[in-house]
Amino acid sequence: MKIWYQSASSYGYEPVWDEYGKTLESQCRNVLAPDVELRVAGIPVMLRDVENWRSLQYYQNAQVLANMRRAEAEGYDAFVIGCTLDVCLHEGKSMLDIPVVGISEAAYRMAMTMGRLYAVVTSSSAFTEVYGEQVERYGVAGRYLRGPYIVPASEEEIATSLIQPGPLLEKFRQTAARAVADGASVIIPAPAFLSTLAYRAGVTDIDGALVLDTVATAVKTAEMLAGLRKAGVQPSRRIGVYCKPAPRHEQDAYRDLGRVFTLEPY
Repeated sequence: MKIWYQSASSYGYEPVWDEYGKTLESQCRNVLAPDVELRVAGIPVMLRDVENWRSLQYYQNAQVLANMRRAEAEGYDAFVIGCTLDVCLHEGKSMLDIPVVGISEAAYRMAMTMGRLYAVVTSSSAFTEVYGEQVERYGVAGRYLRGPYIVPASEEEIATSLIQPGPLLEKFRQTAARAVADGASVIIPAPAFLSTLAYRAGVTDIDGALVLDTVATAVKTAEMLAGLRKAGVQPSRRIGVYCKPAPRHEQDAYRDLGRVFTLEPY
């Protein structure tokens, strides 16, 4: 089995993300079966603070869509979107035959399995708004503790904190403890950089509440779905988010769109 984990960082393209990417690989391997082949990929162009601007997200997300098509063409059995914005999740589910897992959607559903109320500890008010919209869209808002619970930090601050986690980790602990006092039994660290920070520091609970490893949850979900697919258990393509165009219609559409967009010939 082969799983493609798509990071929203520029791992493999910008040295500042090297330590983060290597830790991601360790985080994934920690839960995957030994015979699962894993690829952790970054994107060439990472726009800073992109969660604030929907217009720029559109263009950055195109890199993820391209890698989705590439992963399926190269024989991967599942694709994990490691960006907590769950970029192109619905598009990917309708485009690929292999399972596509969004790290946030997988985290919310696992949080409700592992506890009752869950809270997201995040790094900006923009992320808080995104996650509030997601839980409504995914139908999991009933057990979401809204907070907000914010640890102000840039992407680079989180990435470099993997080497010296002390100051940022303490802020995370304090904010998570406040969420637990408000009634949370599961803490979701997001964006994924915060989950990797908690993993690196060995933080699995705060005041008795689970700190969910969202990266591990996402790749393990992908492994499970890929296994189910091989057993013949697949989502319905009849209507809704998994609805897929007929092959001929899809080919014609990509041909026509290729006149305007740069599309890899996978």
